[in-house]
Amino acid sequence: MRNLIRYIFITLLVFSFLNSNSQEWVVADDIASIQNPSPYTLQNVNKGKELYLKNCKSCHGDAGKNNALPLVPIPPDVTSAQMHANSEGALFHKITAGRGTMPQFETSISEDDRWRIVNYIMNFNPANEPLLVDAPKINAKLLGSVNEAEKKVEVLAEFQDKDGIYKKLANTPVFINSKKTFGKIKIGQATTDENGRAVYQIPETVVGDAEGKIDIIISMEDNYTVNELLLENAKVCAPNVAENLFDEAVLWGTNDRLQPWLLVSYLAIAVGAWLAIFYVVFQIVKIKRLGKE
Repeated sequence: MRNLIRYIFITLLVFSFLNSNSQEWVVADDIASIQNPSPYTLQNVNKGKELYLKNCKSCHGDAGKNNALPLVPIPPDVTSAQMHANSEGALFHKITAGRGTMPQFETSISEDDRWRIVNYIMNFNPANEPLLVDAPKINAKLLGSVNEAEKKVEVLAEFQDKDGIYKKLANTPVFINSKKTFGKIKIGQATTDENGRAVYQIPETVVGDAEGKIDIIISMEDNYTVNELLLENAKVCAPNVAENLFDEAVLWGTNDRLQPWLLVSYLAIAVGAWLAIFYVVFQIVKIKRLGKE
């Protein structure tokens, strides 16, 4: 009888879960009416595609292939009528908040990039002109220098036109990265002006080596074929001063340097030692009393 009741209880739980996840996901009107602040451009759609392939394809599958994971409910194809029954605001909310088997991406994907994913999805909406095309990459080249006195990186970007002539590349982002042992880390980006030039101020928070030097890599978006520009030993950062933890009691010098686990361990040992002392004294006193009796 108990096994039967347990079986019925588990069945009801599973049915309730499946039923709740199969219900239509309705978004409030005030949220659904939010307009996409990210322009519907080829650049944003391509970036949205990149983000989709990295974060969403594993469940929703390839666009137009209807090869989503067999979850409950089945994740809709990005080209489907079910997907495009959602407004841009509704899509953004669902990507942000998640529900059931749909994870939330509020903490793992920036707000701007979530809107770019919406741009990618809207690329397949029949009401929009498709922008996602496999255009050939543009040949480009980068020149750059470092102004160590002002801690700035100056860049000149050019592209090759159909006649093979290099011309100034205007209104284009260039990325400033720090070279590391196993790759590079993005520091920031700048946009070229009408003359193809961009200036980037190195933030004061960037730390270099002991002399304040870093190796800077300048790169561009994936739709350009370009050799990354390496600017070595640029002295534009705050020096990295390594402290010897065993010098002048640095480890215990200030409270913010003390690890919580170390403090707890120390207090536990101290309390335990005092308890042991009190216990020994108590036992000695007890033995003396018993001896007198």
